[in-house]
Amino acid sequence: MSNDMEGGGFLKSALQEGQFVCTAELALGRDHNVADAETFVREAAAIEDGIKIISVTDLPGGNPALPPEAFTSFVLDNRLEPLAHLSGKDGNRAFLEGRLHALARMGVTNILALTGDAPKEGFRGKAKPVYDLDSVLILWLLQSLRGGLEYNLGARKARTTPFDFLAGAVVNPYKVREPDQMMQFFKLELKIAAGARFIIPQLGFNLRKLYELKQYMVREGLGHIPVLANVYVPTAKIAQMMQSGDLAGCVISDELIRRVESEKKPQNLERAALMVAAVKDLGFAGAHVGGFGLTHKDFMAILERAAAIGTGWHGRMDELVFEYANQFYLLPEGEHGLSQAAGEYLLTSLKPNTTWTQWISSKVHDYMIKPGSLGERLLAPRLKHGDDSVQHNFWYKLLEPATLYRKATLGCVGCGDCIQEHVNYAGCTMRWCYKELRNGPCGGSRVDGSCEVHPELPCIWNLIYHATLATGDNPRKFAHTLVPPRDWCLDKTNALANRLAGLDNSCKRQFIQVDAGEDQEGVKT
Repeated sequence: MSNDMEGGGFLKSALQEGQFVCTAELALGRDHNVADAETFVREAAAIEDGIKIISVTDLPGGNPALPPEAFTSFVLDNRLEPLAHLSGKDGNRAFLEGRLHALARMGVTNILALTGDAPKEGFRGKAKPVYDLDSVLILWLLQSLRGGLEYNLGARKARTTPFDFLAGAVVNPYKVREPDQMMQFFKLELKIAAGARFIIPQLGFNLRKLYELKQYMVREGLGHIPVLANVYVPTAKIAQMMQSGDLAGCVISDELIRRVESEKKPQNLERAALMVAAVKDLGFAGAHVGGFGLTHKDFMAILERAAAIGTGWHGRMDELVFEYANQFYLLPEGEHGLSQAAGEYLLTSLKPNTTWTQWISSKVHDYMIKPGSLGERLLAPRLKHGDDSVQHNFWYKLLEPATLYRKATLGCVGCGDCIQEHVNYAGCTMRWCYKELRNGPCGGSRVDGSCEVHPELPCIWNLIYHATLATGDNPRKFAHTLVPPRDWCLDKTNALANRLAGLDNSCKRQFIQVDAGEDQEGVKT
């Protein structure tokens, strides 16, 4: 084993050197007994060419389970390297930072940042969702930790010990509809600008869609960011759960269901090996392999068979592309069943109609809120320099009716830290997004664009995409605008007055991007 491996940097060095790297995902269960996972790690450690990176999930599926901290030390003790998942669904920003300090102290260097699945049943009922930080903001926290976070320690300033995690992010390239897919790609760009150094797509079974992700990244100047293709071996039961929406964000065709139901384990492993061979030939940085009940022997069989297949995958596209009805593709089809890298983006040319709420709200913003507007010039100085505290200011109270308008037209929940002009007045994401996301959608929306948790409702971020087009705005702004986390000091206060007083997030948003071809040190804000 190399010195890089001993120092906890095998994944980083492998990606930097262009070595095709394979990781194994282990989903820890609810009980403290992890005998199967321990057996997998021991077998991997005993083989010179075994799996070196063990990816450890963070309460997958929103169910109670052992967190990665419970198992990473065992992985390290066996001279392997953990990739710890960290999601925002179960803990607030203080708890997440604490978990990261704990992981750093254990010697963990690799983190996969996720928003996380919706919580499911727990002790005596459904767990409370947290989502204080989404995946983008977790990445921003990880990047901030590289220089240490400044904080108050009594009367003096202190700084946390700097620690440089290798941060990864997730994207879903398998969406069926244009709004879902494009908002996924825009959020991917934002994640990279926020500090993601490698990407692992969500699991799926359409090589053309997966390869379009890589083509998109190259075209948008992000081809230098490594992508580890997610290769999953489903059982028939798991595939059915994916199709029904019990496992969020998966796109499973009827044809794939039929094949999986009629096949045995060797056929499932063969399909996985075929995918590994394909993504290696197509220039992916590696493969992230997973599947319920797979042994280390199964993983090695997949990799050995993939090596034997080599470039022979080209004639077996029917085993790699399982299309969903009316599947959206960003690029036109080329030879061999993949998309043309140089083709024009197949985006809709239609402009949706502006709603009355959008029109009225936009006009109010232009004349009352926008910097330099009449209302802003009149009210902002009085709100910023009143004798009393802002919330007891006469002018602050005068603007209270604005809260009633937001509640009636946008579904405002009174967070006091509004982003409505940023999302083009499509509706309150604090109400209509189950995860209260402020930096783009999660990957869990269903194939028809409805919410992962509330299928009777459309994903609000799909509506935001259409609302942005309707107002003539460019939805690419969501690829570069980082909205800070909600300021809970403003909860249940007047959002309009907070905006004019300079208290809310509007002046704290950051335009972030990565210069094409540069490492993450090239992030500009």
